[in-house]
Amino acid sequence: MKKSLFIILLTLVFVVSCQSSDNVGQEIEANLNKIINNKEIAHSSNPNDYIKQNQNEYDNIISKDEQGLEYLIENLKTSKEDGLKEWIMAKACNDILKSDNPIQEWSTGKEWINKYMLQGQLDGG
Repeated sequence: MKKSLFIILLTLVFVVSCQSSDNVGQEIEANLNKIINNKEIAHSSNPNDYIKQNQNEYDNIISKDEQGLEYLIENLKTSKEDGLKEWIMAKACNDILKSDNPIQEWSTGKEWINKYMLQGQLDGG
């Protein structure tokens, strides 16, 4: 009886953690979409303007910490684009990593993720 209860609880914890990861991804995507589709700032070519205009959404992305970082990195790796969304995702990774960020110079999201992945290989990670 105790063993089956333990297995049920373990399964429940696993299911909840998977749903939590899905929720983080959905929240991040909703926030990113709101940021990049903001018509009030569409005239600007400066990605920082989009962040400033949508600071609450950006702060929400950053607040996801490690789960958010994993989601953002995975999506940067697989993205076929290299536009505003990718730049904002790379900036969010920077802000989540803070002083642990090994990449100091970059100009596009794809440049950031490529340097980040190369740095990880150089560090043995």
